Amino acid sequence: MTLTKADFEALRRVYLFSGLGDDEYLEALSHAGVVHLQAGQLLFSQGDAAHAFFWVAEGIVKLYRVSPQGDEKVIDLIGPNRFFAEAVLFMGGHYPLNAAAQIPARLIAFDGQAFKEWLGRDVNRCFRLMAAMSARMHKLVNEIDRLTLMKGADRLMQYLLDHSDPDDSGRERVDLEVPKQVIASRIGVKPETFSRLLHKLVDMGCVEIEGQALYIRDPDAMRQVRVE
Repeated sequence: MTLTKADFEALRRVYLFSGLGDDEYLEALSHAGVVHLQAGQLLFSQGDAAHAFFWVAEGIVKLYRVSPQGDEKVIDLIGPNRFFAEAVLFMGGHYPLNAAAQIPARLIAFDGQAFKEWLGRDVNRCFRLMAAMSARMHKLVNEIDRLTLMKGADRLMQYLLDHSDPDDSGRERVDLEVPKQVIASRIGVKPETFSRLLHKLVDMGCVEIEGQALYIRDPDAMRQVRVE
């Protein structure tokens, strides 16, 4: 299955391709194809040979590890317009995590070997892509440092703010398509702690829950809230 016009337009704006010329961009996407996953379907397992990297067009992909005791730790939830496994492209070897669709997902998969060969034909092209990836990595490291210093409540509020988008009426909405225990694992708290903190935010008037949607009443005010 081929990419749509919307795919081409959306990918043109992402950090990995923003520094490329138009002809280069089209060449880069010649190594891409579409992958559909059903909810719960595994994309790759930890230790599998790394053969591709991915961009989420629709849905949510869960990156996670499983302990020897069978406990699952969610490392990240990758939503639309985000890449994952792109760093593995240059590290070679194997995927360090498991990846599975949390809900039905449509992905754009890039053939890793073909993409590396394409990069290798132009040194300047490599440097531009490396600069974009370095800037992205620097941003992620800063985010990790910030989250490490946060309390559980602050991490929950930051997660909600990061995953909110305005709806047709302008209200900031978070779709709760992911089970609460998965979000709890993602932000590093127990499920019961997650529920308690969420109820506190409701009681404080920071958020409203309507079915499978959560609304942030005032994002700027919530950034100033302190939950004990």
